[in-house]
Amino acid sequence: MTTETRKGKPDGGKKVGFLATGGTIASRVDYVTGAVKPVLDPEFLEDSVSNIREFSLDMDLMDPVLSENLTPSDWVEIAHRSLKLLERNGRTIVLHGTDTMSYTASALSFMFQEQTGPILFVGSQRSSDRPSSDAFLNLEAALEFSRAPMGEVGVVMHRNISDHEAALHRAVRVRKMHTSRRDAFRTLGGRPMAVYSSGTARFNETPRPASEGNVLMDKLERKVSMVYFHPSLEPDDLGQILNGRRAAVIMGTGLGHVGSRFYGIIKDAVNSGVKVIMTSQCINGMVDMNVYSTGRELQSIGVIPAGSMLPEVAMVKSMHLLGNYPEEDFTGLFLQNMRGEFNLRDGLGDEPI
Repeated sequence: MTTETRKGKPDGGKKVGFLATGGTIASRVDYVTGAVKPVLDPEFLEDSVSNIREFSLDMDLMDPVLSENLTPSDWVEIAHRSLKLLERNGRTIVLHGTDTMSYTASALSFMFQEQTGPILFVGSQRSSDRPSSDAFLNLEAALEFSRAPMGEVGVVMHRNISDHEAALHRAVRVRKMHTSRRDAFRTLGGRPMAVYSSGTARFNETPRPASEGNVLMDKLERKVSMVYFHPSLEPDDLGQILNGRRAAVIMGTGLGHVGSRFYGIIKDAVNSGVKVIMTSQCINGMVDMNVYSTGRELQSIGVIPAGSMLPEVAMVKSMHLLGNYPEEDFTGLFLQNMRGEFNLRDGLGDEPI
């Protein structure tokens, strides 16, 4: 990615860093020329986001990339860019496409061991040139949330289909739940960290406090896979996926199961050093491999139960742990609640879509 860094015009009392990576929120259509222009034009923000004048903007513009084209190498680049903005401004807002935003946000959450301020990801389901765009409320809310002295990575999106509320979600507990609705993002298994309504940010829980310094651990192990178990999956198919991997996340059925015909393949993989992690295809609830014999048998051959951790978060966490820590520490660290990725209470989450 190539980048451009420039200062914005609004000059309020607080500084904020903006990193534009691409996606619907980071562009708008010029209907005269047909060209796509970055949304981070200072005049455009000044006219469209009600509280923007209260901040001094420090902008870093990457060549726009559709989020499905982002790779772990891009996550690392985004982390370093966010770090520079955080060090200069005390808070960073990342504009990102919604389709893989939870992956990138989760990756940064694990990479930042300590951070001096918030890093908030913001997207939009509808482009800023449309009357129904959700971009401006999401940005307005992110700016208000960024005032809090927290050391968290979060995701800010509409809370409902109206233009009155936005929610701040913890990066390791959020998922896009609808293809097109403006309130597509949900905190699974609990409430969002905070809600923005009528110009006020209200926190539902105390966020992780800001640190005195920033610590970034940016190594990611790429040889980690995720596989969705289904009745027609063959053992040879799973074997091919596991071959050459350092870890694999299985999305099993219900409480965390796969058919007994896969035991041999999984045992061979575990014995060869592959970390095999079990998550659930269910949207809510948690893996419990102590209820049925299937779960107990899978544990006996070395499968690691992921509890309430989301499958994509389990994958990203595995990449982080294998990239930065001794392999023998993997299981112990994986089962630690490092960033709030484990939901400590089995709830159904925020109001359903």
